[in-house]
Amino acid sequence: MTHPLDPPSLADEAAYVAALDELEELMLAEPGTPAGHRFDELTVLIEEYEARRDGYDLARMRRALAGTG
Repeated sequence: MTHPLDPPSLADEAAYVAALDELEELMLAEPGTPAGHRFDELTVLIEEYEARRDGYDLARMRRALAGTG
């Protein structure tokens, strides 16, 4: 069964809001479980959508936070 948020990115504001809603439901998910993996996937999709929408360089920000760039 395919999940509506399985595309490689969130296409629009409606998909973004749906991802935020689903993420909220998964806040207490245990790492390493299917729900925990879904939480991680949604986090990445949301971060990437926000970076595109707000016009910032996500890769550069991650490097800066890691202290490598």
